[in-house]
Amino acid sequence: MPDNHVIESLHVDTAGLRFHYLAAGDHDAPPVVLLHGFPQTSHMWRHQIPVLAEHYRVLAPDTRGYGGTDKPRVRVSRDLLARDIVDFIDALGVDHCCLVGHDWGGIIAFKAALEYPDRFRRLGLVDTLCSVWIPWGIHGYWFKCEPEAEQFWERYASEFITSIFGGAEAGYGPPPHSPWKRPASDATAQDPAEAMSGWDPTKYWTAEDVEHFRSAFDQPDALFHAVSYYRDALPFHLPDADGSLVYRTPAQIAEMWNHTDQIFAHPDFGKFPVFAPEDLGRTYPHPALFLYSAFMVPQAFVDGPPNDDQIPSGNPHADSFIGHFPDYRARHASCGHFICEEDPQQTNEVLLAFLAGHI
Repeated sequence: MPDNHVIESLHVDTAGLRFHYLAAGDHDAPPVVLLHGFPQTSHMWRHQIPVLAEHYRVLAPDTRGYGGTDKPRVRVSRDLLARDIVDFIDALGVDHCCLVGHDWGGIIAFKAALEYPDRFRRLGLVDTLCSVWIPWGIHGYWFKCEPEAEQFWERYASEFITSIFGGAEAGYGPPPHSPWKRPASDATAQDPAEAMSGWDPTKYWTAEDVEHFRSAFDQPDALFHAVSYYRDALPFHLPDADGSLVYRTPAQIAEMWNHTDQIFAHPDFGKFPVFAPEDLGRTYPHPALFLYSAFMVPQAFVDGPPNDDQIPSGNPHADSFIGHFPDYRARHASCGHFICEEDPQQTNEVLLAFLAGHI
């Protein structure tokens, strides 16, 4: 009998990429694909893979430009990243599966499910976005700044990882120098730079975890893709006075970031940028789950922990989920943005219940 707790590190070739992925579980079990977010790799799923593998064939790839997957230095789009996932499951002979994504992995998972709904039977989204950006995610604006973003990563890539996951003091400054002084946490403040009170990342990441993410991230080809994900694959459209969406070039968004009194004083700051206007009004017909924290949906936590019988709403980001998913359920997490690692027990319980059709 195979040991479903053994996590294999494997590679598979598609027409365009050589993927690195982690795998566990019976080969004949229903497949589940897990997509990581920024600035991580498939290693972020280390607490979920062995638990899910008791019931499923679990496949967790490093997405294009990250970890052990190819880094072709080609500007990316959401369409390209979604197609990558279909190519990945095709290469493994998987006809259909359940799909789960955190952060950027959720953005990719949503696009893949929307474009190829027959391939993905259930969609789990963890602290992520579908078509609308959150303005307090100020790094989304900062990544548009060229060459400032590239120069920052050349100098601070390793330090960023050791700060966000290891708790080391960061030598870089707050806005406008960077969108991070320290990583976001479970505080309800909408500015990530102010959301660190009492948060200790060493409870969630070992020195080995930190070194894994640092060595994977701090390489020129990986940094090229990290920038391209945000700059090229998230074209910001802002509502005009009449409500119509107007595309803003990266240079125009960079002007917002470099506003004389900082981005927070710019007249357009606070509007919710739409990065997928072509997908507004489109729906995914199968069951969808949103597991969210106070960082992603702060309004749901204003009066204390949310009631999971009530779907979060109240702004264009939260409302976009309601519009995209006719078969939708949501659960809150009382931790920070990195839910899968900060509260693996709840993550596993929610995912198992959702994948089994119990919620």
